[in-house]
Formats: sequence, C-alpha cells, structure tokens
Amino acid sequence: MSEDPTKDIGEKYDTRPTIETVLLEMREGFAAINARLNKIETRLDALEIRLDRIESVVHETKSGFHALGADFNEFRSHFKEPA
Repeated sequence: MSEDPTKDIGEKYDTRPTIETVLLEMREGFAAINARLNKIETRLDALEIRLDRIESVVHETKSGFHALGADFNEFRSHFKEPA
C-alpha cells in the first residue's frame, strides 16, 4: 500500500489556504455572537417596556398620595378651632 509521491497534494488532501479557513471560522463566530446579542437586545427592549410601565404606575401612585395628603390637610382644616 504505497502512495504515489508524485501525486499532487491538492488531490491527496482537501485543503484550503489558512486565511480562508480562519476567515470562515471568524464569520461563523461573529454570526453566533450577533445572534446572541440580538436575543439580549430583544430581552432588554422588553425589560425597558416593563420598566416604563412600572414607572408610570409609580408616578400615578405618587400623584394619588399627594392628592390624598392635600385632601387630608383640607379635611383637617375644617376641624381646627379658630384662633
């Protein structure tokens, strides 16, 4: 089982230039990173929407407490004795 030493190495092995192989691997790696970043960005966008809604509810609650405080002060002033 001897191999022909005159056989072209291209026929013997399926090889590509190193730079092409490296670039292909880099492209695949960047594609995987971009896919993960897109998922993270989607989740962050959803989180931002939820935080905006929470902020809106907190603002409404704060406004309600301010109104309640003003109403309570007005109510209390009705029961104060004149000085």
